[in-house]
Amino acid sequence: MTQHTEMALNAQEVEILHECDELTLDFTSLNKDSISVIPPQCVVIGYGDLCDAFLSLCVEKEHSYVLEVSQLLPQDFVSLKGHLGAFNLRFKNALGEIESLQTAQVVCFAPLDLPECKGVHRPNMYESANQMLQALLGFCGEQSYERNIIFDPTHCQFQLRRPLANGESVCHSCVDICPTIGITSDKNARVLELSAIDCIACGRCVSVCPTGSVQRQGDGLEAFTYKVRLYKHYIPLVVGREVFEDSEFIENLKILKEQNPLILPFVLSVPDMLNSVYFLTLLQESGSPIILYTPLGKHTNADKDSINEIYQRIFSSIAIMELSEIDDISILKPLPQSHYVYTPRENESSKDIFAERMRFWIKQESYGKVKIQGFGILGINAEQCTLCLSCVEACNTKALVNNQSRFELLYKPALCTDCGYCVASCAEQVLSLESSSLVLEEKSFAYTPIASDEPFRCVECDKVFATQKSINKIKQILLPSFGSDSLKLRILGCCADCKVKVMFEG
Repeated sequence: MTQHTEMALNAQEVEILHECDELTLDFTSLNKDSISVIPPQCVVIGYGDLCDAFLSLCVEKEHSYVLEVSQLLPQDFVSLKGHLGAFNLRFKNALGEIESLQTAQVVCFAPLDLPECKGVHRPNMYESANQMLQALLGFCGEQSYERNIIFDPTHCQFQLRRPLANGESVCHSCVDICPTIGITSDKNARVLELSAIDCIACGRCVSVCPTGSVQRQGDGLEAFTYKVRLYKHYIPLVVGREVFEDSEFIENLKILKEQNPLILPFVLSVPDMLNSVYFLTLLQESGSPIILYTPLGKHTNADKDSINEIYQRIFSSIAIMELSEIDDISILKPLPQSHYVYTPRENESSKDIFAERMRFWIKQESYGKVKIQGFGILGINAEQCTLCLSCVEACNTKALVNNQSRFELLYKPALCTDCGYCVASCAEQVLSLESSSLVLEEKSFAYTPIASDEPFRCVECDKVFATQKSINKIKQILLPSFGSDSLKLRILGCCADCKVKVMFEG
């Protein structure tokens, strides 16, 4: 924080901002900073005069680095994966067989589909061949970078989850929105791969993750909660770190403070990381509406609109406003009835946090259905459900669980990510999903039974081993082929142990 910024705030406000900075450091890993040694290697893909001129520059003795240069014809190129210093290039050899080559950097003079990342160079990125060479040499040697993104695969909707019948994954939002190759997916291994050296810390992946599996160092949901808690009785003015340190912002802050002394900057390194859970946390812990000093990216609009709609229905007020949209900033004030303190527990997904926070606002009231991305309303034909529990096994956010003592299928809508895995896994095809929807009522934030059945007891030992509906369905399928065979008919009502016994006795 600059001295000029402190002049616009009183001592208590300055202390709050300092404490926020300390919390960021407290929740930042000591291993955040990393160094990689990039060897002087490159593969040049292409041919022709431009390519030949660049290759000639690469082997000139005057350069401080002696580059290990290899040339590859465009027609032999197969694929490129990896990152600066550790690229894996696959190509066809003279026999038409596919080989792999490890290289630190790639220069391409052909219109090939290569990732946009550090260490991949194209002529149209530079004014001259010499400038491109200098950029390539500049990457050689020690390269320092920061690990800004933390990934916890526990609730990830992609990691190690089988694809749908059409081969598609149910979620790859972080990969789709990443402007570099900071996050990529290996569709064969079903894993996400993070490249810290290519990450530009834009925060968009954090914003679009439906379960909070991707978070920022120092700005994760736990750290964020503790920071926002300091803003009780203040109106948070969300501003990016770079803008906050600009002299123009300081002058504008002075004017805003004169109009409404409750306004206090809430500084984020990347405000574009905000989504519905972060917005809800900021609103509840501060107990005040939020002002955005600068507009956020378009990818946050849907979440911002949804939270505004919910806030309007409950409190008849607007929750999140851009500064340019406010006619009279002096009338803004905290809303005590919106205040709620909740500390995230270890291993909680962002869905769990959202459900608990929203439950406090809803209480026993009903505010209708709202459109909100990353949520879904599950429909079920309860009569035909056999409680096989395939849907429970498919759900990794525990939106669906089974009550073993009462043979019930329980559902908590607020934990649903709208992934559709339960629908795709249902053997009976009795499930349906209404996407991007949530009903603002008490039962959406608690487990309620959506299907149930009676226990079926073994006809030999009287032990419960299945449900009535599942056994009845098996009987419907097999009875025509069993005919009047009394032994086979009896086996249908036996548990696994008794089935063997009856078969041998028969």
